[in-house]
Amino acid sequence: MKKSIPIVLNVLVLMALLLGLVGLQTAAARPEPKPEVIYPERTDTSEPLHTRPVLPPQAGRKDLPRKVIADRINSPEPVPAIDPALDGNPSPEAGTTFLNFDGLNNRNGVLPPDTVGDIGPNHYVQMVNLSLQIWSINRSNNTATSVYGPDNSNAIWAGFGGACQTENDGDPIVLYDQAADRWLVSQFALPNYPSGPFYQCIAISQTPNPTGAWHRYSYIVSNTKMNDYPHFGVWSDGYYMTVNQFSSGSMNWAGAGVVVFERDKMLLGQTARMVYFDMYNVDPNLGGMLPADLDGTTPPPAGAPNIILQVNDNAWGYPTDQIEFWNFHVDWNNTANSTMTQGGLLTTAAFDSNMCNGSRNCIPQPGTTVKLDAIADRVMFRLAYRNFGSYQVLLANHTVDATGSDRAGVRWYELRKTTGSWGMYQQGTYSPDTTHR
Repeated sequence: MKKSIPIVLNVLVLMALLLGLVGLQTAAARPEPKPEVIYPERTDTSEPLHTRPVLPPQAGRKDLPRKVIADRINSPEPVPAIDPALDGNPSPEAGTTFLNFDGLNNRNGVLPPDTVGDIGPNHYVQMVNLSLQIWSINRSNNTATSVYGPDNSNAIWAGFGGACQTENDGDPIVLYDQAADRWLVSQFALPNYPSGPFYQCIAISQTPNPTGAWHRYSYIVSNTKMNDYPHFGVWSDGYYMTVNQFSSGSMNWAGAGVVVFERDKMLLGQTARMVYFDMYNVDPNLGGMLPADLDGTTPPPAGAPNIILQVNDNAWGYPTDQIEFWNFHVDWNNTANSTMTQGGLLTTAAFDSNMCNGSRNCIPQPGTTVKLDAIADRVMFRLAYRNFGSYQVLLANHTVDATGSDRAGVRWYELRKTTGSWGMYQQGTYSPDTTHR
């Protein structure tokens, strides 16, 4: 679930400081991560979703404690009080809204609600901890009609058996796979929390209609590490996932995990492998990573790895405020050849990620004294990718303190690649007035 993160400088980082490598091991010093292949513990194809009865809302079964990556707060912040990339001008109108309608509320009462959704040509699918709803979209008259739900999220796994059917634990994701005209939904299952095994439940729609049948999968990601904060990206050769990991029982920080699922097999409802890299021994400070998610109809160049990205604040011990890239290449013909390699670093304009010293009670809301968690220690879902032919683009954003007084702004980046490496095309911090963004 979305948790704010504090970072503990460990022995490796202190050694790196002595070597002048502040907070970041060199590529030569890093051990090479090894891929692990995992098969689903069960899989099937469901009956059409619209044929099952809708159930009343299920209360959240667990109050999962806040998870922390490492000590990413309470550090001296060597940046100017005012963000140097601050854009104080109101943004021009980005476009015309063709349809606006009420989506799911927090009917299960889970905090944070982890609101996600995606739109396709004819449907909008939304999940909010721990519920699911589907609307039919009529673009000729700009109307939306609810055609399924709201129902509990694990309704998709009804009759499936195992933890994905019996648990409804949240951290949901919805993505529309434009290239395949299919839908992906996922959430984790934690039947023995805080002990393992720890499951990831994934379903791919059998057709473009999300109210129909779904190809369903259950994976044991790990027996010893919880797969918290799962986020996905669609790519030509797989569905990629990043997780923040926590040790079974103690729930201590246990590093980043990166995963790819065999998309071609999933689209056919066949047994699909999962390739997993545990990044803790590579660099325990990796965390809050995101996989690139394909937009548009032009695929990435043939054989292009998926880009895994995170932001690093110099207050956490890094030499500069920066973006860190990793290249995840999967080889489904010989999974042992799959690699996760560092792709480079980009220095950014200075930013301050310390919002309210990491307190979850940070950003005020109208009409209530309950405040929001800024989760300003990580890049925000999605990491959007588009191939324009002559160049490729990544769009990323994260929350920063725009003024040095805990006023949340959106630091955004447009990264471009023509040939060679990714480069910074433009960046800014959007905070044009006193409203938190």
